[in-house]
Parts: sequence; C-alpha cells; structure tokens
Amino acid sequence: MSQRKLSLLMIVCSLIGGAIGFVVGEVILSQLSAELPQWLLMGLYFGQFALFVGLMCLVAEMISPRLNGHGWKQRYAGASWRMLVPSTLVMVGVAAMLLQLLYGFSYQRSSSTDNIVMLLDTSDSMKQTDPNNQLFQAAADVVGKMDSDMQVGVITFNSRAEVLQPLVLLKDQNVKDTVIAKLKNYPGPSGGTQIDEALQAALDQLQSAGQLNPNSTVVLMSDGYSNVDLQKVMEPYKQAGMHIHTVGMSQVDADGTYLLKRISEETGGTYFNVDHAEELTGIFGQIYDMSRQDRNFVSERTGATADSTFFAIIRVIGMLIIGGLLGLSLGLIFDNRHLAKSFTIGGAVAGILAGLLLESGLTSAQWLDTTVRMLACALLAVVMTLFTAFIPASASGGQTSFKNGMDQGKRSSARLLESGNRTSKRFDL
Repeated sequence: MSQRKLSLLMIVCSLIGGAIGFVVGEVILSQLSAELPQWLLMGLYFGQFALFVGLMCLVAEMISPRLNGHGWKQRYAGASWRMLVPSTLVMVGVAAMLLQLLYGFSYQRSSSTDNIVMLLDTSDSMKQTDPNNQLFQAAADVVGKMDSDMQVGVITFNSRAEVLQPLVLLKDQNVKDTVIAKLKNYPGPSGGTQIDEALQAALDQLQSAGQLNPNSTVVLMSDGYSNVDLQKVMEPYKQAGMHIHTVGMSQVDADGTYLLKRISEETGGTYFNVDHAEELTGIFGQIYDMSRQDRNFVSERTGATADSTFFAIIRVIGMLIIGGLLGLSLGLIFDNRHLAKSFTIGGAVAGILAGLLLESGLTSAQWLDTTVRMLACALLAVVMTLFTAFIPASASGGQTSFKNGMDQGKRSSARLLESGNRTSKRFDL
C-alpha cells in the first residue's frame, strides 16, 4: 500500500553528499576552467555532484531503509550499488554535457568584432616582480591563441602611457606575428606607475575605432598603485557596458590591490591575483576565454548575452532537466518506480529553484558566486528528498520496483495466454 514517508536521515545524508559535490565542483572550476571546454567541465561538475548525492542517499537507506523497506535491503541492495555510477555520474554527466552545448552555442553572431586592449605595467618595480619579463611573454602567448576575427591593442604604461600596438584585426598569421614580435622585443621596465593614463589611452583607442561597446574588453595588469579619479575614469566604460579585468601581482600593496579590485568590480570585470609571474599565461588565457562570452550553467554571463532573457530561460530549463534526472537516478538506484516519480518531480522543482537562484544571484564577485553555487547545490540535494512526504510511495522489494513491474506484466500475459488456450480447447470440443 502506498503511503507518504519522510526519511530525515536521507535528507541529512543527501545534504552531506551535496556539500561534498559542491566542494569537488569548486575545485574542478578553479583548476580546470582554463583547460577544458565548457561542455566537458559541466559534465564533470554535475556528474560527480549526482554521484556523491546518490552515494549518500544509498548509504542512508542501507542504515535505515525507511523508504524502500527491509525487503529491498535484503534482496536488492547489491543491484543498487551496481546501478550507482551508471545512474548518476554517467547519466547526469552526459545530460549536463549536452545541455551545456545547447546553452553555450552562439545562436547569433554580434555584428561588432570582439576587441581586447591589454594595459601592461612597465614601471621600475616590475624588475622585482617579473625579472624574466614573463608579462610580455604571456601577452604574446594569448595573442597567438586569438581567433582571426579578434581585434587587439597593446598599451604599456609607467610614468606615462604609450601605445605599443594600435587596435588591429588579427586577420592572418602575418599580423599576429607582427604583434607578437613587438611584445617579445619590448625593452625592460623603468619609471613610475600611471594607471589613469593607461585607462584613458585605452578609451581613446576604442573610441577612435568606434569599438566602445560591450564586445570590447580591457585587461589591466599592474604591481603598483597610483592616484586615480575612479568616477571620472570609469564612467565612460560603465556607460558602454564594458568589462575591465585586472591582474595584480602578489607583491601589490593593500592600496594597489584595493584599486585594482575597485576597477574590476565597478565595470563588472574580474580581479585576478598572481603569486608567480609564470602564472600570467594561464590568467591571460582565462581572461581571453571570458571575453569570448564562453558561458556555463554555474557562472555569470558576460558581454552581449549578460541580460539575455533567452539564455536565462535556457539556464533554468537546463537546471530543471538536470534536477529531474538527478531524482530519476535515485529511483533507478532503488529500483522503485514510485520513489522515482517522487524524486523526479522533487528534483525538477529543485532544479527550477536552483536555476532561478543562479540566474539572479551570480555576479562578478568571486565570494558571492561561490555562495550562490553552494546554495544552489543545497537546493538540489535537499528539496528532492522532501517530496516523498507529498507523493505516496510504497516499499521496494514488493510491487513497486521497475523489475517487479515487468515481472508482473509477464505473469499477467502468461495467465491471459493460458486462459485463452483453455477457452480454445473448450470450443474445439
């Protein structure tokens, strides 16, 4: 007989599994974002999350089989362990990959060319923070990686700003080679630090090229501090909807760090702290990927699609499907069609809530984004397990498992066939 049940132990264990999945997911995002394509990154993120949630829910039922009954524990627990990885890591992970491909696909190409202007600090202090001139090597590496439809400009600054490379379209390899050669052959650092002049020079470059728009990005790298009238300098960038990403070396003092963070935060950009100059290539590569509006389900959208209703709907629907499949995976693990219905509906509701939270809560502030993802993971893990209190279910090992349902169907068909044979024999007589 079906009845409403609630397993407090499963709720707690599911939350623990979600917490483990969240931590592992954050490690995946921080360590592999610049190395893996977004579809594979999201497959790993949600696949491992589903695995840990499913594992802890299975552990909860092994300890106290309140939802499935002791008959399930005695007869079907072994099969549940075998279904764990295929139902969670594989099924949810593959679905997340496909959904991310849909979410990350560029349905329409902006009429404006994407532009990056790099502002590189060449002040005297860089002799200590970057003795091997890794900054210009990193800039050259990222230019070599850029697509042919990109425009790039390079401005160096110390006591004054100087345009090393005016904004140019990287239409072929010869143009790229020219820009790279200028970067690699730049002389050593000297002089002071004038960040405001560098930002003004970048603004002048973009305005003269008619590219002061959301498809343009400025990358500012410095290890020092200078007096900047933020309201005056930032206003044109904010009006144009442009992002300024800032990179600070570990040797930057508190005032310098505060300034770089303010510049990035006020324009919706991201601040990166670099402990060693050798890390600059990876950081610049990551910023380049961000400038190409490479979006994923658990990060803020930037650029022209930042306020897109279309992509907002796709994110919420995608999270609904991921949540529903997470619930279905538990039903498959426990081989219980009633629980599968309950968990799937609960997972879908949790997915909608998580999608809305991600869509409204993600910003450029790293700590806030981490908090939003943590709350979204908690919703996915907990809300799903609460729905057994609303949707009746009966214990597995009786009449409710997928396998037993099929067996019942076979037995019913056999009885009908046998009855038909007896009737046929009576007519033959």
